[in-house]
Amino acid sequence: MQDDFTQCMVSNSRRAARAITRRYDAYARPFGITSTQFSLLGGIVMAGERTVSELAEICGIERTTLTRNLDRLESLGLVASQASGGGNGRICGLTEEGRALLRKMLPVWRKAQAEIRESLGPDGFDTTISTLKRLADV
Repeated sequence: MQDDFTQCMVSNSRRAARAITRRYDAYARPFGITSTQFSLLGGIVMAGERTVSELAEICGIERTTLTRNLDRLESLGLVASQASGGGNGRICGLTEEGRALLRKMLPVWRKAQAEIRESLGPDGFDTTISTLKRLADV
């Protein structure tokens, strides 16, 4: 029975996600945002201006969590939103300040990525990323 829990995909993936998030948050903290917010800014750059629902799907973030983070980024002047044409939704995009922060943070973020890559080894890192992408598509 103990093996059932030590080999549990849910608990192990959550523990790993928390550990990785703490590490990346330490790098993001001096810039006044969290790793989730940094990823969200990057998601907006990759996806372009999108509705909150579209961003939630693209970024893999629960809609309520995404909304809370978008509100924070908007209050910091990093994201701007406008009403979408259909209903009560909003479309979000980066401000120039948001783009500038991403440019400033990118070297630090690359350093964090390099540390994770080093700890897993190049093959382990690539395999982990590939596995996570496969699991996300299940």
